[in-house]
Amino acid sequence: MKSSFKSFFRSLHHRFLPTKLWSRSLLIMLTPVILIQTVGGIYFYDNHWQSVGRRLALGIASEIKSAIALYEAFPEGPDRDLVLRTLQHNLRLNISFSAPVEDAKSRKIKSFIRTAELIPALEGIGFPFEIRPTEKNEETKGLYVTFYTPKTTAEVYLPYKFFFSSTTYVFALWVSVLSLLLFGIAAVFMRNQIRPVLHLAEAAENFGLGRDVDKFKPEGAAEVRKAALSFMKMRDRIRRHIEERTRMLAGVSHDLRTPLTRMRLQLSMMGETPEAAELLNDVIEMEHMVNGYLDFIRGNDRKPAEQTNIPRLIADAIEPLRKEGVSLNFTATEPLIMNVRANDLKRCVWNLVSNAQRYASIVNVALNVGKDRAEIVVEDNGPGIPADKREDVFKAFYRLDESRNSETGGTGLGLTITRDIVMAHGGKITLEDSELGGLKAVLSFPK
Repeated sequence: MKSSFKSFFRSLHHRFLPTKLWSRSLLIMLTPVILIQTVGGIYFYDNHWQSVGRRLALGIASEIKSAIALYEAFPEGPDRDLVLRTLQHNLRLNISFSAPVEDAKSRKIKSFIRTAELIPALEGIGFPFEIRPTEKNEETKGLYVTFYTPKTTAEVYLPYKFFFSSTTYVFALWVSVLSLLLFGIAAVFMRNQIRPVLHLAEAAENFGLGRDVDKFKPEGAAEVRKAALSFMKMRDRIRRHIEERTRMLAGVSHDLRTPLTRMRLQLSMMGETPEAAELLNDVIEMEHMVNGYLDFIRGNDRKPAEQTNIPRLIADAIEPLRKEGVSLNFTATEPLIMNVRANDLKRCVWNLVSNAQRYASIVNVALNVGKDRAEIVVEDNGPGIPADKREDVFKAFYRLDESRNSETGGTGLGLTITRDIVMAHGGKITLEDSELGGLKAVLSFPK
């Protein structure tokens, strides 16, 4: 049960949450801001809005009730006219009185956000009333409220600003704009902090692909600089290891080739005897093995990667391999320019095609270009390689006795060198069954 819950939440995490550091950082910054604004709007703005609106509405209701009571307290005549002028002059209400209406009932407009506190306050006056909004063509927006008392009919014009506070809108807009501004500033600073991490990741990827990373410099926060310095130390150690290996193998090459050359001379002076011929074949095989081993571990003299036309490179690599009796075809889905070491990739394709030609009469080479990756496919109609031996053939000096002996299969380093080149470019190589009946080699590279 616990593992099922973990897998469920893990699937939700991968499905809905962003995967990039930049997106996750923005989400981390944006989530608290949204929560604060939501909680503040519910528990503060709403309460403040209701409190202010209730106070304004109660004040308006109190003034209306006082005006009606004062007006009705005086009979018609000069005193009532004086009271009316006094009300118009001292109160902010625009109120007028007329004859009473019999059997009047309250008729209210549908309550909305501006009248949420006003209607309960007007009901507290105790008289039936009718509310209607101003016409659309009127300059000032508000409400007309008509009260029906036993002695008179009072009509009051109430602009929205009398009972509705717009400061909450202004405050909310100000807070939102300020939050967006601060979020934008924080996003810029966060991007500057993430940029060194992206540069470090790019440098590590380029180094893994064999590209030049000498211009990389540590930058950013102390932790990022520490990781960058560790990467540079690792890069230098790997380079020193390759250089030491190359120097050691140069010495081994000299030490081995010199006695082999002397043995060749001595065997040539012994005459053409069966024993001398056998020894000479052993010497030649040893020379092939030494040369193959040196080719396998040579890496110091590789040229740097450069932009290369891949279809043209493949065509140039397989053109010298065309021979009578073997059908060799090449197709490419679309043009492709990649940053590769051209000589190494050409040698990789040459190894695969030449191996296929030894045991097949049909060899097809294809370049399949996808959105994120590019594949070089070499397949044939030969005997193929058993599924349980396909991983072993990548081991150094491993040979399949039933199909690749020392005379036809070389030293057993062809596929080892091929995989080394593919992995140096950040790719991978897999061996599969071909639709032609033989072996299918797939080289997959990131674009």
